[in-house]
Amino acid sequence: MRAVARDLRLPPLSTAEELCAAVSAHLGRPIRIAPRRMRVGEPSGFVERLPDEDVVHVEQETSGLHRAHIVCHELAHLLCGHLSEPALLDPAAASVELPTIDPEMLRLVLGRSHYDDTAEEEAEVLGAELMRLLVLAPGAGTTSQLAPALEHRKGQHV
Repeated sequence: MRAVARDLRLPPLSTAEELCAAVSAHLGRPIRIAPRRMRVGEPSGFVERLPDEDVVHVEQETSGLHRAHIVCHELAHLLCGHLSEPALLDPAAASVELPTIDPEMLRLVLGRSHYDDTAEEEAEVLGAELMRLLVLAPGAGTTSQLAPALEHRKGQHV
């Protein structure tokens, strides 16, 4: 897993967006990060494979550090080859109306793959390695969010 992460040749100061661009270049396929408010029951992040790009959906209502962790995990799924090519829907099937189902949710669910425990473990390990390799710039909204937790509280060390 470390070799995969090293092959990306990240610059010294990296953001989740820079990591995404590096993985995109490595895989030869566009990848876009799409912050969104996840619905109840949805994971905090997932990858949607579209015909022309991959989209990393990530919870927008979370800390920058957690967001970077989510992006790293989802990019790891891509690097490990856990997603299959997008299914081409029959145009007739795509035109069927399901009035009780939100069309956006239907598209997202159909675009997802179910991962087994092994795939999730691989993504966690590689995602952690990617996170470790990121040198997150102070004040960039990621590691800087840890500062309040490490500051003195009422004159006492925490």
